[in-house]
Amino acid sequence: MDEIPTTPTPAPQSELSELQAECLWLRRQIQTILILAIIVSGTLCLYLWRQVRYTRSDLNNIRPQAQQIIAEYTQASGPNMDEFVRSVATYGRTHADFAPIMAKYRLESATNFATPPPPPRPAAVPAPAAAPAPKK
Repeated sequence: MDEIPTTPTPAPQSELSELQAECLWLRRQIQTILILAIIVSGTLCLYLWRQVRYTRSDLNNIRPQAQQIIAEYTQASGPNMDEFVRSVATYGRTHADFAPIMAKYRLESATNFATPPPPPRPAAVPAPAAAPAPKK
């Protein structure tokens, strides 16, 4: 019978050098891609850092004006607008021809508009359960 050789036959030298050359080429390609990825990510980080810096300075410049506008709204404009919406809702409930406008702008529930939510109730502590009576 024929015997099968257990040792692999050596590849010809040209195939081996060709495979080594391909591995070397792939290794260089991967290194190049990694270097480019590092450069791109560093550039992106630098860009984002500058954007954060510019945005932070813009926010610091705008903050006093925004606080003034917010304070004016909460003290004067906001309550006046809420009262106007409540009065329009009251008018709409008493006049049927105003109903399409009420439906379009959803003013049916405007009486609860801008009322603060009720404070949360304290959680009730359940009474301890009575121990079961011993069996006799």
